[in-house]
Amino acid sequence: MRAIPFVSTVVAMVAEVATAEAGGFAVREQSAYGQGSSFAGMAAPGDSISSMFWNPAAVTTVTNPTIEGNLTAIFPRSELDVDPTRSTLTALGITGYGGNVGETGIVPAGYFAVPVTDEFYIGLSVTAPYGLATTSHAPWVGMFSHLDAKVVSVNATPVLGFKLNDMISVGIGMQIEYFDVDIETALAPTATPPRQQLKGDDVNAGLVAGVTLTPFDGTTIGIGYRSMVKHSLNGSQSFGIPVVTPIGTIPAGTYPVSADITLPETVSIGVRQRINDAFTVMAGMEWANWSRIQTVPFGGSPARTSLALDFDDGWFFSLGGEYKYNPNWTFRAGLGYEIAPTTDEHRSMRLPDADRVWASIGASYNWNERLSIDAAYTHLFVDDAPVDETTANIRYAGTAEGRVDIISLGVRYKFGG
Repeated sequence: MRAIPFVSTVVAMVAEVATAEAGGFAVREQSAYGQGSSFAGMAAPGDSISSMFWNPAAVTTVTNPTIEGNLTAIFPRSELDVDPTRSTLTALGITGYGGNVGETGIVPAGYFAVPVTDEFYIGLSVTAPYGLATTSHAPWVGMFSHLDAKVVSVNATPVLGFKLNDMISVGIGMQIEYFDVDIETALAPTATPPRQQLKGDDVNAGLVAGVTLTPFDGTTIGIGYRSMVKHSLNGSQSFGIPVVTPIGTIPAGTYPVSADITLPETVSIGVRQRINDAFTVMAGMEWANWSRIQTVPFGGSPARTSLALDFDDGWFFSLGGEYKYNPNWTFRAGLGYEIAPTTDEHRSMRLPDADRVWASIGASYNWNERLSIDAAYTHLFVDDAPVDETTANIRYAGTAEGRVDIISLGVRYKFGG
């Protein structure tokens, strides 16, 4: 029961802000412990129950009721190097490039795990697996395609774990997910442009499953699965001024709209191998079925619109190491490489996603036998990527240039003796 106020606080914080710094609009930053090694091997449980996000079978690693909270601050920087010869609004004297579109984000995550018997375990995670926050400063050459974009999610995942024997543990659970989208664009090329706003939200459910194998002493292999979640968004489309379309003029106002979007399933594989009493190496791989999302139609009356994303699948690979300096201090580091699902043909400053390298360091300190503290820092080297988008016959083009700094802090407490 002592975990309930903590989990409620996490839910409230997740609802406030989340910023995507993984492929698409996914949020990978769910663990300070994992952050320190670029999430290498997180599907293969270590000392942190935050591995439950990648593999629900991690719930079976606890010997006492355990609670863990993580807080991650993300500092993105993404700007457009404008090509004036290909950007329509430059002919009207609008030359702004939008500034740094990335917004600083805070991502919380909470976990709770309890051993009911030696073979049966229960757990709960509250996370934000999807999130996005970008803002462009008007007037700028791409304001017909992007002014503000926000995606917020809250995901509560209760899980059951079963330790079949000393070698095999399994976990299953249910995702209950809230998903909210809010996108704003300009309707006229003015210094303070009238806006079009598209927003909608939904709650739906999915599944999680995983297995942990320990075939040899010191070797842990984990495989985790998070299912797709299909959201039927209900919301509104607002126009700040009348809009002329091929089928007639739409008066200024707010109109109901709806849309279906299926968020991707993911498969995570992790390996932890102890080399000696002090050193452990980890490796991980993750696949996300982003190609499920192509063009998302928003239906309504009198307006109909669509959001072209046209994603490919996303991939993430990581390798890391962990060094136990003494009983109190453990240090870790890792590198990751991410293949983003965004294609060059459909990249926007709303989501200036591109392939990236993760470089991370981190440490854990055991304050006592019950309380542990994790801290990590990551720098993302994001590839420069072309942007060329046309909306309402207004084109903007250039090169998106980005980088990201991430700082994460986690606290873990074990109840009982």
